[in-house]
Amino acid sequence: MRTIAEKALPPILAVLEGLCALLIFTMMMLTFADVIGRYVFTAPIFGAAEMIQFLLAMTIFAGLSLVNAYDDHITVDIFEPLLDRHIPKTRRFLVQSFSVLVMAIIAIEMIEFALEAHELKGITVVLEWPLAIVSGFVALLSAISLVVQILGLMLPNQVSKQHTGGMDL
Repeated sequence: MRTIAEKALPPILAVLEGLCALLIFTMMMLTFADVIGRYVFTAPIFGAAEMIQFLLAMTIFAGLSLVNAYDDHITVDIFEPLLDRHIPKTRRFLVQSFSVLVMAIIAIEMIEFALEAHELKGITVVLEWPLAIVSGFVALLSAISLVVQILGLMLPNQVSKQHTGGMDL
């Protein structure tokens, strides 16, 4: 199982990093063009705010995959001393299990939302785009996030905090 994680995780993370960069760049360029259009030509891009909202949601879930894989969450050490005193050997397992459970719930809810949007033929408010496409992509990213989190836990020393310094509060 460890060799599967060693082979599968790096290309997945590379694609997710590129996707995050592309989404942020697209959001930046769309915002720039909308501002120029709005204030220079008095002609904003129709639906730019809605498109930016979709790009932001996709960026958040693509980035969440990276954070989960690197186990690089922001942590608050309120309960850690108490847990270390009472259950020092099982603390990491319990925290990671809870984190995987929560991510699984998020993925399931996002998938259900996307399926419901498809069944009801939901559309976005301004642009009237099929909501199933946007919510489906976010659901896919949340499922990928769950998978890479599990794969990342199989390789804690090789993946964790490899790219970032991490931040503990």
